[in-house]
Amino acid sequence: MMGPKLTASLLGAPLLLAACAGSTDSSDDAISAPDKDADNPAAGTRPSGEPQLLTLEGRIEEGLECPVLRTPDGETYALSFRDTELGPGDYVRVSGEIADASFCMQGQGTLIVQDASKAEPPARDRDPARAGGIALTSQYVRGSWVAKGVDADCARPDFDVTANSRGMSIIETRVNGYPETGVVDVGPTPALQWDEPLPTLPIEARGPDGLAVMPAEGADPVTLAGHRIEGDGVVFVKCAD
Repeated sequence: MMGPKLTASLLGAPLLLAACAGSTDSSDDAISAPDKDADNPAAGTRPSGEPQLLTLEGRIEEGLECPVLRTPDGETYALSFRDTELGPGDYVRVSGEIADASFCMQGQGTLIVQDASKAEPPARDRDPARAGGIALTSQYVRGSWVAKGVDADCARPDFDVTANSRGMSIIETRVNGYPETGVVDVGPTPALQWDEPLPTLPIEARGPDGLAVMPAEGADPVTLAGHRIEGDGVVFVKCAD
């Protein structure tokens, strides 16, 4: 009575072994499947959900593991390029998606770059030795200035910048409708500096003969000689001596 059952079991054994062998082959194929990003580990893994697409502008800097993009607002992103001739010092516009994971440890995330090209830097980013901007000096800022436009009247300048006895550049004008005296700093971070609570106003050369006064980040807008300082700033031009 036991013979037929034993025979059936023995006949089924090869089928089970074949099934196991087939499962093992499939597993081996899955393990050996190439990683499309294996030649670019900086890319990490692409987003598993809906991609977060970004288009950014900024200057490329050297990074610890990967190149880093620094935007005019000071934000930083690691960059994962495939092949590119762009490198540190270039001002660029890049588009791509944020990686879920990456060995690039700097910045707010790693941008997997899909498109990149050189771009014209804003005036505040220009390096006189690299992009044709004009470095601010004491000689450049001293004089009488009026807001650029058809109503400019050098008989009534918006502000005057003169040297004091210690060689500092002093500005005299009206801020928020009141007479104010401040210092024109032409150091590494040029700005108009006032006594508190007035905010420090960044300045930069704009064009061949202009001086742009820009709003303070995170502060309420102010008026300078009646001109509201906001957005990309107000450009003033120097009156002839």
